[in-house]
Amino acid sequence: MTDNLRAASHGDMSNPRLARASRKDCSYTPHVGKGPRGVDELVQDRLPTEWVVDSFGARGACVLTAGDSGAGKTSLLYQMANAISKGDLFMGELKTVKSNVLIIQADESINNALEKLKLMGIDVGFDFLFGEDGWDTLDIDRIRKEIKKGDYGVLFLDSVTTLLTNRGISMKDPEFARPLYDLNALASELNILIVCNCHIRKPDGSRQEVTIHDVIGAGTQTAAVSDTWGLWSATKPDFENHYIFKCLGKRNCQEGTIWNLQGDEEDFSWYLKSVGKDDLLPKKKQELSDQVLLLLHNDHEWRTANEIALAIGSNPEHARRICKKLFLEAEIAREKKASAGGRPLWLYGPKTFPT
Repeated sequence: MTDNLRAASHGDMSNPRLARASRKDCSYTPHVGKGPRGVDELVQDRLPTEWVVDSFGARGACVLTAGDSGAGKTSLLYQMANAISKGDLFMGELKTVKSNVLIIQADESINNALEKLKLMGIDVGFDFLFGEDGWDTLDIDRIRKEIKKGDYGVLFLDSVTTLLTNRGISMKDPEFARPLYDLNALASELNILIVCNCHIRKPDGSRQEVTIHDVIGAGTQTAAVSDTWGLWSATKPDFENHYIFKCLGKRNCQEGTIWNLQGDEEDFSWYLKSVGKDDLLPKKKQELSDQVLLLLHNDHEWRTANEIALAIGSNPEHARRICKKLFLEAEIAREKKASAGGRPLWLYGPKTFPT
């Protein structure tokens, strides 16, 4: 035994080099995480999709909202936080689940935020941590403690780009996205919704739309989160202050979903005016969802999406999307109909809940 290892074996671990040598010499096995788990166990443990903001943000997810500076991301965030804190409709259309809300604000000063909130008529409902008060970088462990202490169900970061660059990490560095993976894991661990505003690249000319490739660090940032939304001013507006809010993918929101928003420069309010082609406003979707639930739980018959569409007087594709959404939310059940080959037929029926 060498002198170094002999010293280590007698408990002299004050020298880190000696401690490392001791661990290397002994049969030291580092912690490498959980072992393999069967798909049956994983499926059984899966939690149903629970929307905090209908069709936008679900519990256990980290959502990235990308847009130019001045596009209205912050006021949209404040209005969303206000709706969630009260359990009110967001933008007059989207159902929310009442939750405690925390905002980490690194882009606006306290004075600027208070001016905006005054104009919005918001004076109670959610909590802030400001960059100028020492919250100017992204510290996951510190954030976890605050969430647990305040029992927050929703966390907003404005903006995650500023919080990350303040850590001295280049936006071109692969490390730029690592904290976003950690945020996504934190959302899953605590079963909360995390929404991050982020900056995007400046366009060569006028902004036509926001795509995944416009997000700063796109190859890494968007891969790290659950869903990404783009916000931009319409180049051919249908009404005054017309903005487009589009789902760019990838897990919970329906990729390609387009919401036409109207902003108000006087009070920074937002309204969902219309949706993209072949889509329905959220209120109409909720009406159809209620009809599907009523149909399946009243007659206890199993039906295909086409049969459900005929029964409630809906477009077949709309009925199919609603059935899939209700199934993922564990509101209804689904089983495959036996067939002789070709495309299988799925039947939807009432969900039986344990008593």
